[in-house]
Amino acid sequence: MERRRTVLLLPGQGAQRERMAAGLYEAREEFTAPMDEFFGRLGTTGARLRSAWLRPAPNPELDESAVAQPLLLAVGHALGRAVGTAAEPPALLLGHSVGELAAACLVGVFDPADIGALAAARSRSLEGTGYGGMLAVAASEGQLAEELGGVGEGAELSGSAEGAEGMAVGADGVTVAGAADGVTVPGAADRAAVAGVTAAGLADAGVAAGTAFAGVAVAALNGPRQTVLAGTREALAAVEQHLRDRGFLVRALRSGHAFHSPAMEGAALRFAEALAAFGPRAPRAASGTVVSTRTGVAVTAEQARDPHFWGGQLAAPVRYWPALRELLDTLGRRPGLLLLDGSADRSLSAPARHHPAVRDGASEVVPLLAVGRDAGGPADARVFAEALHRLGEQRDHTGDHTVVS
Repeated sequence: MERRRTVLLLPGQGAQRERMAAGLYEAREEFTAPMDEFFGRLGTTGARLRSAWLRPAPNPELDESAVAQPLLLAVGHALGRAVGTAAEPPALLLGHSVGELAAACLVGVFDPADIGALAAARSRSLEGTGYGGMLAVAASEGQLAEELGGVGEGAELSGSAEGAEGMAVGADGVTVAGAADGVTVPGAADRAAVAGVTAAGLADAGVAAGTAFAGVAVAALNGPRQTVLAGTREALAAVEQHLRDRGFLVRALRSGHAFHSPAMEGAALRFAEALAAFGPRAPRAASGTVVSTRTGVAVTAEQARDPHFWGGQLAAPVRYWPALRELLDTLGRRPGLLLLDGSADRSLSAPARHHPAVRDGASEVVPLLAVGRDAGGPADARVFAEALHRLGEQRDHTGDHTVVS
C-alpha cells in the first residue's frame, strides 16, 4: 500500500494567537528544547518574548510585528522539530509568510542555532518602515478587482482577475522529485528529472503582482474566496468601509505593517542583505521539500542559497491557496496527503477541507494543536498525541518505507 505524503502547514503574521502551542511547552521535550534554545540565545529579548508568548488573552503586544514574527518563527520551527522527532520529518512543507522561513530552517537552509538571530534580523529590517495594516476579505481576487476597480481615481487592483479562481494546472501535470520519496505524477512527461514541484500556470500566473489599488495591494490568496489586502491604514479604512457597505465580510488582521506589498520593498532589501551573513544552503534532501508560497513551486537549490529569495518574501504576495490546491489536485488522490495543520486556529487547513480530495477521504486534515478555549492549554498535548497516533497508524499499515511510483 502506498503511503500518504505528509504536508506540514505553518502559519504566518495574522494567524498568531495568545499561547499558541504553549500546551506543548514542558509537556513535550521535543518541542520544549528548541523553544528554550531560541529564548536562551536572545537573552533578555528572549525572556521578554517568552513572557509575551505565555501571557493569556487579551494580549495586544502580540499584534506587534517585533513580537509576533519571532514567535511565529520559533513556534513553527519547534512544532516541525517535534513532529520530525516524535514521528518522522514531513515529506512536504508549506509555510505562510514567516512560516516559510521556519520551513527553510527545518530543511537545513539555515542553521537551527541561528533561529534567534534570524528573528532579530527580520525585526530590525522593519525599522523605519511605515506602519500599515492587512485586511482579510471573504472574496476572490477577481471579485475584488471587479468591485474596487472603480474606487479611487487612476487606481488599479493588482493581479489578474482570474488569480484566485483560475490558477490552471499545466497540461503536462506536475513533478515532485526533490524529496527523498519523490514521485512523478502521470503527465509530467519529460520533466520527471526536474527537482521539486513544477506547475505551468502557477509560476507564471502573475497573481497579485504587487501593483496597488488606491494604496492597497493584494497581499495573500488564502482560499478560493479568502483574499488579504495590505496598505496604509487610511487606504485600508476606506476600502474596508466600501466593502462592508457592499455586503462583504471583512476582518482586520493582527498586523501593524502592510506585509507582502510594495510598501515592504525597503525592508525586503534590508532583510536580504542581513540573510547573506547566515550563509543559506541548499536543502537537505532527506529533510523534506519546501513548496514556496511565493512561487507556487518547490524551492530549488539555487533559490535556497539566494538571500534575496527569502528576503524578497516580505514584499511579495503569498500564493498559499494556489500552492496548496496544486498539491491536492496532483497528489491528493495519488497516493493522498496528510495535511498537518500547525496553526492555532486551523485556518491553514480550512480551505482544503472543501477540496474534493479531502471531502472524499483520499486526503486527510490532521490538526496538531487544540483550538478555541482549549488552545494553549493541556489539550494541545492531547491533540498533538492524537496526530502522532494517526501518523503511526499510517506507518503500521504501510511499513517503514514509501512506495515510489
